[in-house]
Order: sequence, then C-alpha cells, then structure tokens
Amino acid sequence: MDATLILSISAASLAILHTLLPDHEIPLAMIGRARNWSIKKMAGVTLIAGVIHISVSVVIGVIALAVSSILAQRIALTAHRISGIFLIGFGLVYSILAWRKELGHGHSHDGIEHPPLGSEMKIDLERGGPVGKGAWLVAIVGIAPCFTLIPILIDAMWFGTTTILWVMFVYAVSTVGSMVVLTSIALKTIMFLTKLERIEKHIEVLAGLVILTIGLYVVLPDLLFPAHRHI
Repeated sequence: MDATLILSISAASLAILHTLLPDHEIPLAMIGRARNWSIKKMAGVTLIAGVIHISVSVVIGVIALAVSSILAQRIALTAHRISGIFLIGFGLVYSILAWRKELGHGHSHDGIEHPPLGSEMKIDLERGGPVGKGAWLVAIVGIAPCFTLIPILIDAMWFGTTTILWVMFVYAVSTVGSMVVLTSIALKTIMFLTKLERIEKHIEVLAGLVILTIGLYVVLPDLLFPAHRHI
C-alpha cells in the first residue's frame, strides 16, 4: 500500500480519535446550551475554534520538523496546560456570576430596580464584549494543540514535502470536521438532558461548573502523573 495513503488514513484516524476527548467539545456545547445557541451557531463557533486548534497544532508540528520534536512536545504540553488553567478560570468566573444572578441581588429597593451584583461585568462579558459570542472560550479551546500530529509529521518527513502537506491537510479537515459534528451532537444531547425546568433554571451555573471540571481534567493528570500525556 502507498505510504502516503497509509499516513493519510493514520492522520484521519488519530484526528477523529483525539477529538473524542471531552475538552474538545463539552465546554463549547455547555456554553452554547447556557446561551441558547442554535445548532447552526454552535457549528460556526466550533469551526472557528477548530481552525485555531489545528493552526496551533500545525505550527508546533513545523517546529518539530524544523527544530526539535522534544522542543515541540514541550511547547505543546505547556499550551495544553495553559488551556486547562484558562478553562478552570473561565468556568469559575462564569458559574459565580450566574450564581449571583440567581440569588436575585437585583430585587427592587424603595421602588428602585438595582442590577444584580456583578451584572455590569456580566453584561460586558456576554453582550458588550467578545466573550458573549464565545470568543474567549473559542480561544481557550483553540490554543490546546494536538499531540498526535507531531509523530505523524515526523513519519511523513521521509516521503517529501508533498506528503507532509497532504498529511497536514487530512489531519486538519478530519479534526475540524469531527469537532463540528461532535459539538453539535453534544449540544443536542445536553439540551435533551437539561430540558427539565428545575435543571434549566440553573443551566448557567451548571455550564460554568462543567467547564471548570473539564479544565481540571486537562490539568490534573499532568500535575499528578508527570509521565502522563494527553493525545
């Protein structure tokens, strides 16, 4: 069998498998559910996240080819940890703001309606600024690179530039396509699981806590087990 075909199949398979990890789709799907995004908007936001994700991965892959695979792996691991820390921070802030909103600090006093504590920040985050459109979460998910691209590119290096570029293309399309499909499925599933009114009224707090948990899932294994590596 042709080496380029084997590498292409391997690239597509690894791309699809690594997108099954929850940090690729659950954070976006949860924020999409909390903000009542349509499947179309969910797909569009995920597409942007996927493009950033694969772009960072390709840059690190090129570093592996041009400089050192060890250096590339260290950069990838650092970016992965930073993404996890940001997920923890984003989830914590989002859930706290949502919880404060639920407490109803904005009830009327002397006929004057006061905004909830932290509502100004919430408005900036969700409406006036890019975070309301998912930009921050897109960036956080996007900066976590794909470790599996590095060995595939190193194998492809022995078969020339054309093979390297083709493997990059196959990996990119497979990764972004899988993320869009899986995130849309995740959103539909979460919508079904949270349709009860008593769950739905706490959906924003739940979204923040789930995103925080995914961040812990990303960060803790590398801290507790240094030899561990995510794919």
